[in-house]
Amino acid sequence: MSSSSQTNSLGSETTSIEDQDEFSQVVCDGRSLLENKVEFQTEEWAWTCDLDDGGIFVFSYLLYDYKQKVLSLARLKESVYTLNLLRHKMLPEQAKTGLSMLGEFQVIFTLYERLKLEEMSWGACEDYVKELIEEHRRSN
Repeated sequence: MSSSSQTNSLGSETTSIEDQDEFSQVVCDGRSLLENKVEFQTEEWAWTCDLDDGGIFVFSYLLYDYKQKVLSLARLKESVYTLNLLRHKMLPEQAKTGLSMLGEFQVIFTLYERLKLEEMSWGACEDYVKELIEEHRRSN
């Protein structure tokens, strides 16, 4: 194996580990916030107890828009569930896309930011996601 291959292989592994660490930290912080902050201890926040790690990651991202009053509580809940579902249903397997786990979330968050600005049909959303994946492939 050449030294450049080793570098690429190790660099890819390091990036994957760093991605996992970053993901885990955001999830840990999000769970801690939900479990320990008084404002999240009411019945209206009970839905957050059912979120998986991906849902907590999405929640953590969207919480900023909720705090800025861009999203109501009902829209926050709907958006967290929808974006987490879209990540699972719209994105092909990682092996096919070449996206890291954080790359998948970035695609979904980019779609979310675009949807905040304009109404898009489902077909337009799918096309946009495909475009983002191709853009990611070209840049890596």
